[in-house]
Amino acid sequence: MAGKYQALLDEGLSSLSLALDPRQREQLDAYIAELELFNPVYKLVSAEGEELVVRHILDSLSGAGTMASLAQGFPSCRIADFGSGAGLPGIPLAIALPSYSFTLIERMGRRVGFLRNALLRASLSDRVQVIDRDLKEVKDRFDIITFRAFHPLADILDLVADLLADGGCVCAYKAVQEQVKEELVQVERVCKSRWKASFVPLQVPRLEASRMLCLLQKI
Repeated sequence: MAGKYQALLDEGLSSLSLALDPRQREQLDAYIAELELFNPVYKLVSAEGEELVVRHILDSLSGAGTMASLAQGFPSCRIADFGSGAGLPGIPLAIALPSYSFTLIERMGRRVGFLRNALLRASLSDRVQVIDRDLKEVKDRFDIITFRAFHPLADILDLVADLLADGGCVCAYKAVQEQVKEELVQVERVCKSRWKASFVPLQVPRLEASRMLCLLQKI
């Protein structure tokens, strides 16, 4: 069954050079439907309708190509979404990158409940797990760590460093590059861990705001 945002998703996926098969489209439609169903009650994201699709779904998917390229460098890449909240960017990325396992880390109870239900509805529970703990309590290690609308880098990178596998990469969704550079200056001042940063500009279909991935590797 075609989703209510079929035309918008067709346009957006084409612009991002992402080809989703019918099963993946069904998964994406199911996830969007769950997000729209529970958002009025749980206040998961600050958007609705086509704005929700552009600002949250297409924005999350805009990093898929970069992460796919990075994931190829690992024999069996494990990808984690820290502070997953509504499952963004983790669930759209898991749908777009079906060859990889994903972990969504979220400590807030009602969001954890939403994530587990959304994974069931989108038939992703076999490949995506939820860890309902604070980052300080997580013991796993991941090859790629991503997050979006999370803490400033200086507040979390020392924690992230312990959870990143050797040779791994952090892919942080960010907005204006100059602001990110200011965050990185603060990282150098306060963090014990040391990082090498690079930037990948993102073009989110129908979104005029500046978007980018900040790629961070431990040094």
